Amino acid sequence: MMKYTKKLLLLWLLLIFILSGCGKKFNSDDYIGKTSADIIEEYGDFDYVLGDTDPEGLYKSTKCGYTYREKKVGFLGTSEEEFFFIHFNERGIAYKCDYGVRPGG
Repeated sequence: MMKYTKKLLLLWLLLIFILSGCGKKFNSDDYIGKTSADIIEEYGDFDYVLGDTDPEGLYKSTKCGYTYREKKVGFLGTSEEEFFFIHFNERGIAYKCDYGVRPGG
């Protein structure tokens, strides 16, 4: 019985370890306090942009996003494309991040 319990515990620990890497892949701390130009330089162009850049090339008072989960069509229906949104203040500095779907569907 003890041998079975150890194997079961090991299996659960292995499963938890594997699944822990399947969480959210974006960390807000990597973006907060940076300008959109800094973020694009480090992580590439945004997949979603609400608004245009200003003359300095910064996104201000808006939000931009990277695709977190692609849209999927399955047997039970369709899941929406999900984004990791980065919100920029009036100075063009990222101040908040969240997950969501494309506004307006």
